[in-house]
Amino acid sequence: MTASTTSGRAPAGLRRHNLRTILEQLHLHGPTSRADLCEVTGLTRSAVADLVADLANRGLAAEGEAAGSQSGRGRPPRIVSPSTDRAQVLAVAIEVDTIRISRVGFGGTLLDEEHVPHESEPGAPGRSLAQITELIVDRARRGDGEPLALGIAVAGLVRGADGQVTHAPNLAWRDLDLSAELRRSTELRLPIIVGNEARLAALAEQRRGAGRYCGELVYVSAEVGVGGGIITSDRVLTGHTGYAGEIGHMITDPGGRRCRCGGRGCWETEIGADALLRHAGVHAPANRHAALNDLLARAATDTDASEALRALCTPVAKGLASLANIFNPERIILGGLLSPLLQHARVDLDTALAEFRGPGVPLQLCPAELGERGGLLGAAEAAVDQYLTRFD
Repeated sequence: MTASTTSGRAPAGLRRHNLRTILEQLHLHGPTSRADLCEVTGLTRSAVADLVADLANRGLAAEGEAAGSQSGRGRPPRIVSPSTDRAQVLAVAIEVDTIRISRVGFGGTLLDEEHVPHESEPGAPGRSLAQITELIVDRARRGDGEPLALGIAVAGLVRGADGQVTHAPNLAWRDLDLSAELRRSTELRLPIIVGNEARLAALAEQRRGAGRYCGELVYVSAEVGVGGGIITSDRVLTGHTGYAGEIGHMITDPGGRRCRCGGRGCWETEIGADALLRHAGVHAPANRHAALNDLLARAATDTDASEALRALCTPVAKGLASLANIFNPERIILGGLLSPLLQHARVDLDTALAEFRGPGVPLQLCPAELGERGGLLGAAEAAVDQYLTRFD
């Protein structure tokens, strides 16, 4: 956003725009001096002081002297910060095995967090909705006032126009208007934004994690399913209907295993959690999440576990090479069980990637920094964006 000035009293619409600009600056870049806010907005010092006072009166910002400032000549710089007592959103990440929920302050400050086993019934979302509703209502009551917005990350296809979960294969959900259901059940009057978990994790990594200062990146995460997000020109690629980034369902093995989406030979069937466990000789574990964590914990010392990880290198490289050739990213960020792949089998992965891709522009591969919180923090980022869009 870029603010502008007018002579005389600013119209209400322009004032809202300038307030949004300052809030966005504080959210994305943290505590900022008044002088820097003048530079960002193009406004005078008195105009910025007036806007900051307005935000402070709303409980959204606070102002104080710069840390470590000493008395001497001239006034010490005044630093404006987001006030997380009020400037906070609620974020939920709905995963196959786990539900995560948190209050997150502007600036990406994680104020609290809870994660519980997901009590889901495949194909019947009622039980999940009841559990999520209880978690949201309980968490919303803990803050100073109602959160400003609610962001929800879900592992599935989310339609961009209205946030409807059209298909979540690993939960067996179809055509679920999640935001409407939760608005009704929680009785919260606040903006609700629903997004695909991997796309939101890509957004969080780009703003807060391994993708900082990188405007062209691809994020890939493998868990039970395989998801991804593409950032181009600093924006999440959504596609015509919001489904862009379903890289787990690229066909990488025609005629291969049947996927939960109904297709055959999807990349997910070759590099997801079930594939890794299969390579380790673990079939249909009673607790997939626990079995996967145990396997990854043994990767540094156990030959069978490390061999299972290395077995993923060729199919992982095959898909990464295609993504690199199509999107030409500066960086590819690997999350979920693909992060340990970089730790324990980097040489094998690089060798396989070179074989598929051949010589060309260097490509940065790096592990995700936000780990299991990526989708949750991405949901918070989307919630803040939604609030700023509607700021009045």
